[in-house]
Amino acid sequence: MVIDRFTIDQIFETIEKNLGSWKAQGIALLDVNLKVWGIKGEVSEDVFRFYEKFSLYDMHPGDTISNNNTFMIKATEKIGVIVVMKDTHLAMLSAINLKGRINALSDLYHLEKNVEIETSGDAEKYLVNAGLLFEKDAEILLKQGAYETSADLIALVGFYYLSAGMLEKAKKQAQKALELCEEKEITNHHRTFALSCYEACNNELKKAEQYWKQIQNKYSEREGNIVNNALKELKKINSFKN
Repeated sequence: MVIDRFTIDQIFETIEKNLGSWKAQGIALLDVNLKVWGIKGEVSEDVFRFYEKFSLYDMHPGDTISNNNTFMIKATEKIGVIVVMKDTHLAMLSAINLKGRINALSDLYHLEKNVEIETSGDAEKYLVNAGLLFEKDAEILLKQGAYETSADLIALVGFYYLSAGMLEKAKKQAQKALELCEEKEITNHHRTFALSCYEACNNELKKAEQYWKQIQNKYSEREGNIVNNALKELKKINSFKN
């Protein structure tokens, strides 16, 4: 089943009706894998970057996170909604309304079925898609001059590819992250993160883990899960070899 534009428009309409009497400046639909399924209005890259720090996996339907004039709500087990309002006060009121009417968002289950079809039994495809998504994000941030964040995202892409068993792609990302750190004279935990990915790609797991342990408190739980999963997969591969 492929979700069509009409269904997406219906979902936006349903969300707007349940926000209250205030018009949203922007609405985005995303799944727990961080894939964006639709955007209406204006939702900036900065808004997406903020909410990517939080794991929709670990939230429960109805849970919300707010930031200034925006909020994110987990609407179903697999779907989240980001809403941008005119100001902080309206965002707060709209979040309360939408949370109280969460059961009215039945249209979202059509989207959830598509997410289930796309992701079921295909974890590798998800990891690759997530890696490609972050590659694009890193390119955008590089153009904006956010070099440290770019280095982190590039290294994170490397860890995604490691988890998917794509070693050569992972090596390229790790090398790219280190080269960026050298070029822009980045010497703090961002460089250590790149080093952790680099050592993992070269099967130096002890070094990779040592670097990661030094800096893991600088990163979100979701980022930590990505790194730990990649290291776990590498250990599993090595155990089979031995």
